[in-house]
Amino acid sequence: MDDGRRDEGWAPPRPKGQGLYAAALGRILQHLCDHGPATISALAEIAQVSRPTVQRALTELEQLGLAAEAHPLAVPMGRPARTWGAAPAEQLVLAIDVRRGESAMQVRRLTGPPLVEETLDHDPLRTRAAGDAFAPGLIAAIGEVLDRHGIGRAQILETAIGVSGIVDDDGTVLVSIHLPELTGVPLAALAASTLGLTSVQVENDMNLRALGELRTGAARGLGTFLYLTNHQFHRPAVVIDGRPWHGAHRGVGEGDVLSATGVLPATLTHGGRTERYFDVARLIDDGELPEDWVPVLHERLAAVIAVLSYALDPEAVLVHGGPLTTSPSALADLEQRVVGLLRAPGAPRVLAASPGEDHTIVGALSIALRQALGRVLQLEDPPLPDLH
Repeated sequence: MDDGRRDEGWAPPRPKGQGLYAAALGRILQHLCDHGPATISALAEIAQVSRPTVQRALTELEQLGLAAEAHPLAVPMGRPARTWGAAPAEQLVLAIDVRRGESAMQVRRLTGPPLVEETLDHDPLRTRAAGDAFAPGLIAAIGEVLDRHGIGRAQILETAIGVSGIVDDDGTVLVSIHLPELTGVPLAALAASTLGLTSVQVENDMNLRALGELRTGAARGLGTFLYLTNHQFHRPAVVIDGRPWHGAHRGVGEGDVLSATGVLPATLTHGGRTERYFDVARLIDDGELPEDWVPVLHERLAAVIAVLSYALDPEAVLVHGGPLTTSPSALADLEQRVVGLLRAPGAPRVLAASPGEDHTIVGALSIALRQALGRVLQLEDPPLPDLH
C-alpha cells in the first residue's frame, strides 16, 4: 500500500507507436458507457479506425472486464449483427465531499452508474469524536458505509476527497478555516491506512466544483476559466487548460487577500448604509436585502473579476450565487461592468454556475476516474464517461 500521495505518472503510457490505437480504445469505452451497445462497424466509424482495430480494442476491454458482448442487433436483411456494450466492472472509484456539517460520498463503477450514494451527518461524529479525533472518526464512518454495502477495498482503485482549505500535494490539509478539525491532518495518508485504500487524493473543494462544472455544467467546452461565488470572491478556483492551477505554494484562491491588503474595500455603502461585502451578498441571496443593492454588489464583483482577469485573461468567469444575482439580466449587467473596467479588445464571458453542491462530487469523480482509467487502460489522459 502507498502512503496516499498523488502520483500523476501512475500508469505507464503506451508506446508512441500505439497512439492511434490508444485513443481509439478510450473513445470506444467512453461510447459504450455513455450510449450503450454498438456494432463493430458503428464503433469503427465513431473511433475513426478500422474494424480490426475495433476488434482488437474490444478484446482488450473484455479481458479487462470493462466490455462484453451484448444482445444481437436485428437488421432488415440477413443475420442479426453482433454488438458489444460496457460490462459492470468490478473496479470502483470512491469520491468524498467533506462539507461543514456533513460529508457526501459516492462509490461508482469505472463503467457505470453509482453503486453507493450516502450522506454522513457530522453532528454525531463530533459528539463521539471531537477535535483531533474528528478526522479518524469520519474516515471510520466512511469505512462502515463501505462494509455495509459489501465494498471490498481492493476493488477501489482510486479515491478523491474534497475539503475546504489549502491542501498540500501529499494530501495533508495545511489550513481549513471552515473545518478547523482538519487543519494539519494528513488526510490522504489517514484514509489510505485506515481504510486499506491503494491511492487517495485530496483536493480543495472549490477546485473540484470547478472541475465538476467543466465535466457536466456551465464550463463544458471551456479550457481556461475562473470559478467564484458572489459572496466569497476571495476563494476563486482557477482552471487552466482543463486542470486546476494550484500555484507554486498551493495557495491560489485562498485567503481574503484583496480585502486584507486594501486593494478592494471589505464593505459596501448604499443609501447611507454600510455593510460588509459578504453580508450583503448573503442577504441578497436569502432575499433579505432590497434589490437596489445588486448594482452596488456588482460594481465590487466586477472589480474583483477585472483584477483576476488582468493577470489570467480567462475565457469565462463562472459566478455561483442566488437567482437575483445570477439571472440573465444580472449577469449581462455584471459582464458590461467588467468590459468597462478592462478596456481590452476582449473580455471574459460571465456565466451562471450550476446550483447545488453536487459538482464537488462530480469533480472528485473526474479526478478518481481519470487516474483509475489511466491505470487500467494505460492512457495518459483517458476520456471519461458521462457523469450525469
